[in-house]
Amino acid sequence: MDGAAVERWYRNLTEEKRLAPGTVIRHFNVMHHMMKKAATIWSRETGIDRNPADQIEIRRPDDQRDRYLSEGEMQQLKRCLDQKIYHKNSRYRSGHSKEINRTFFRLRLIVLIALTSGMRMAEIFGLQWSDILFSENVIAVRAKLKKGKMRYVPLSPELAQEFRRFPAILGEDRIFPPKLGAKGERQRVERSFRTILRMAGIANFRFHDLRHTFASWYMMNGGDLYELAKILGHSNIRMTERYAKLAKSHIARTGSTAREIWKMMAGGARENVEATA
Repeated sequence: MDGAAVERWYRNLTEEKRLAPGTVIRHFNVMHHMMKKAATIWSRETGIDRNPADQIEIRRPDDQRDRYLSEGEMQQLKRCLDQKIYHKNSRYRSGHSKEINRTFFRLRLIVLIALTSGMRMAEIFGLQWSDILFSENVIAVRAKLKKGKMRYVPLSPELAQEFRRFPAILGEDRIFPPKLGAKGERQRVERSFRTILRMAGIANFRFHDLRHTFASWYMMNGGDLYELAKILGHSNIRMTERYAKLAKSHIARTGSTAREIWKMMAGGARENVEATA
């Protein structure tokens, strides 16, 4: 079973059987747990090396809130991400730079990818260096769409620069490989992200809301609803229509959403954060 099969199963529950949202979530949670076991404990027997249910965007009851970051919140988030990439008590020594906090250096790039491309966390974890198409200014998302088509998301010059200075691991094509013996990768990222949110004074926000932030500002900068559906990987345009209302009062604004987000985070004077691994 792959992501497309899980997607069809999920759509059958919501569109054909029209089950209540809470019931759908319970069914999905059971499926997600089964697929997780198939990708870990029984991976040799099933041939599944990653949870295909991670590729599915489900509509939870609390997703109706459509929470996204304001311009000021994005600026504060970026400042706090920049501050946390160094260990608190590290000092400059002769011939040496500040000591990098690898946990938050890694988190910083993960957050910036989600915020300026709209990618899901599971998709970001699946990224390989070969997916970063620098010459074409796009990122190839490994979750395949129907009929074998590949999905692409924007790669702004600023994000490309962040990728170039992020250290690759020798012999590992994955950008964010899991640590040896580590479990609960998503939970660790979410815990670190909550630390940044507290520093930034941002309340009532989740990691997945970074995806909503990208989509919301895309539409407020004059984006096209159907192009947004392609970028987000929505199989049904109705999932994207929630953002249509944001375009009405901002339709005159045009330009690259990712570039605008970077400018807003910088507050007009982007800090140059020097980081070496």
